[in-house]
Amino acid sequence: MKIPRTFFSYILMLVVTIFISGCVSPQADKQEACESSEHSKKLRILLHKLDTVTFEPSYSELERDQYRLGYASEISHIVGEMVKRQQNKEIAACGMDLSTQQRQIFDQLSLKLQVQAQQLLEYIKLQQTESIKPQLNRINQTCTSCHQQLNLEIQ
Repeated sequence: MKIPRTFFSYILMLVVTIFISGCVSPQADKQEACESSEHSKKLRILLHKLDTVTFEPSYSELERDQYRLGYASEISHIVGEMVKRQQNKEIAACGMDLSTQQRQIFDQLSLKLQVQAQQLLEYIKLQQTESIKPQLNRINQTCTSCHQQLNLEIQ
């Protein structure tokens, strides 16, 4: 039984939605300081664009794949920017007061997220569209893991 391509698009949309909710700053009042709200807005726009590509009747499947690759690339760049900002000691962890042990966990997961974003970029450069969804899922798992291990509320 062949699964329709729109099914995969829905799954990709779901993964990106979970990813966005997992990587947004846990405290609304600190979002401005670490620019998570701006990143969140950009990610939501990309999610919407990714969704609309699926339903655009005038695009061929090759054109849809090119748009998907482009949007995934933008997502990867935004995640990379988030990681860079989080690793900056002056604004690390969006101003959260972390213990030494929590900071080590945060740094490990931040590095893991950075590697995963780079791997996503590699899949995009090689136009491996079938690898994008699983990689976005791994990125989401890393974000969620960080929030769980540091007992952060996901908004």
